[in-house]
Amino acid sequence: MVIGYRFFLRRIATMMDSKEKLTVRTIADRLSLRHDEFRDLLNIMITKGDIECITENMGGCSGSCPGCSKTCNPRTSGPSSLTVRSYRLTQKGRKNCGETS
Repeated sequence: MVIGYRFFLRRIATMMDSKEKLTVRTIADRLSLRHDEFRDLLNIMITKGDIECITENMGGCSGSCPGCSKTCNPRTSGPSSLTVRSYRLTQKGRKNCGETS
């Protein structure tokens, strides 16, 4: 287990619940982690089932989806094969944070 796993899970859950549009780099900075360290932690959380990765085809993206950095504008990005990943806390993750809902 990663030292401080629950601490980071709670902090990430709080950021996700804030409904801010955050990038992976922004979250890593707020957690005072290097980008690669945060990616590794995120992958562990996905593997354990505490966070879920959602991949969507954003060929018709308007730039208004939660967490969107508006870099996927189809008029400037080219073909409609662009995919965007977003993350959400699972029920198991909420339980591991000590949250009930």
